[in-house]
Amino acid sequence: MSQPAWVTIAATVAGRRHRRQQVAGQDVLRTAVIAERWLVVALADGAGSAPRGGLGADLATRAALGTMARHCADRERRGSWTAAREALAEALQAARRALEEEAAREGHPPGHLATTLLVVLAAPEGVAAAQIGDGAVVHGNAREEEWACLTRPMAGEYLNETVFLTSEGALDRAQIEHREQPVRELAVFSDGLQMLALDMTKAAPHPPFFRPMFAWLARAGDPVQAGRELQAFLSSPRVTERTDDDVSLCLARWTG
Repeated sequence: MSQPAWVTIAATVAGRRHRRQQVAGQDVLRTAVIAERWLVVALADGAGSAPRGGLGADLATRAALGTMARHCADRERRGSWTAAREALAEALQAARRALEEEAAREGHPPGHLATTLLVVLAAPEGVAAAQIGDGAVVHGNAREEEWACLTRPMAGEYLNETVFLTSEGALDRAQIEHREQPVRELAVFSDGLQMLALDMTKAAPHPPFFRPMFAWLARAGDPVQAGRELQAFLSSPRVTERTDDDVSLCLARWTG
């Protein structure tokens, strides 16, 4: 019998707008499994209005992932969800600091590297997340086919205003949430998928989206081929006809 483990499939696809302009997408998605049972996900969406938003997303996810990796390597802290929330706050701070330092090197204001940021720490017995900006984290138990939002898209003061990591007061307004309950399925996605994955009237998971996605994940074999299939889905008309933004999705399943 195989050992319990996280099965994780992730993909990012540039939106139609970026493909038309022949420029790279500005979503950056990173994942890591640490000490076998701790799953860390960092997802950032560089601001389209920011000249260096893509670089901001890259730097932010690197800094956040590094902070959470150090937390997971600490045997005394990693079992505490209070400590996990503290580590997530530290990850947001480290990411913002990385953007400020890069902006200072380039001689530009930090807003030139504006990006959202979503950081997740999951274990079989719980999940915690920190979020600034759009996107969401959804978790559930495979046996019950019920899913819940841990974090939700974060609106600014004005209609259609996005809060970025470099926005004034962003760290004070961050969502930091956790749930101490069995986690068998997890989804982390950027705002390009919000209209498909969420019932926006309730800011709740849309079961017709997640049911087939997690059923597919349970059957997935070779992770490389599964990654190609997920990328093909994100590039399909079902997604691209609903959004011209970059789309990123990480699906994870605990096999224990």
